[in-house]
Amino acid sequence: MLEPGRPVDTYYLKEWAGVNPENGSPLWYKVQRDANGNETSRDTTSRYAQATFEKLHRASPSIFGGFSTNLQYKQFDLNAVLGYAIGGKIYNYSRQEYDSDGTYTDRNQMKLMPEWSRWQKPGDIATHPVARYNNSSQANQMSSRYLEDRDFLRLRSLTIGYNIKLSRINVNNLRVFFAGENLFVITNYSGVDPEIPANDGSVLSSTGPSVYPSTRRYMFGLNVSF
Repeated sequence: MLEPGRPVDTYYLKEWAGVNPENGSPLWYKVQRDANGNETSRDTTSRYAQATFEKLHRASPSIFGGFSTNLQYKQFDLNAVLGYAIGGKIYNYSRQEYDSDGTYTDRNQMKLMPEWSRWQKPGDIATHPVARYNNSSQANQMSSRYLEDRDFLRLRSLTIGYNIKLSRINVNNLRVFFAGENLFVITNYSGVDPEIPANDGSVLSSTGPSVYPSTRRYMFGLNVSF
C-alpha cells in the first residue's frame, strides 16, 4: 500500500480477529468509515467476504545491524559475528498451504508452534480455528493471520583457534582452527528463514524450493607461519 506518510512496504490485508470461542469459526474485522476515511465502527465477522481491507504494519525491520567480538586468551582466540533485526512483519505464505485447518486434503498440516492452540470445544480461547476435513471456512485466505514478527538474532560466523609455538623446528606458529557459518538463529518466526522473502507468493514451487535458507557450513583448518 503506497500512501503519503506511510512506509512504502505497508501491508494491505484483511485483518484477522482470532477465533470465535463458541464455535471455533475464524473471525476477521469489518470496519466502517465515514466519507473522510475515519473509522466509525469495528465489528467481527466469520464471513471472509464481509471483512474489510486494512493498512497494517510494515515489512521492513525498524532496526537491523550486526556486531562482532574478537577475544584472545593465552593460546586461544575467538571471533564471532552476529546479525539482528527488530520490528517489521513477514508474510508466511507457506502457512496458507500447511496451516490451513484442513482446507487441503492432499497435503499434511504443519505442527503447531508451542504457543499456538487449536479450538476443540466451546469456551476454548485458541489461536487456530476448528480443523475439519476439506474445510470450507476460508480461514486460510490471505489475511493478517499469516503476518509474523521477523525479529531475529543470528550467529553469522564463529571461529575458534589454538596457537602452538614450534620454534624448535623453525615454525613460528601453528594455528589449528574451527570455523562455522550460520550456526543458529533465534526467532519466533515459524517459516524457513526470517531473512528470506517469499518468491512469487510461495517458498515452494512445483519443481521444489524457490528460496533457500542461509547455508550452515563447518570448516576445519590450520595456518603455518615460518
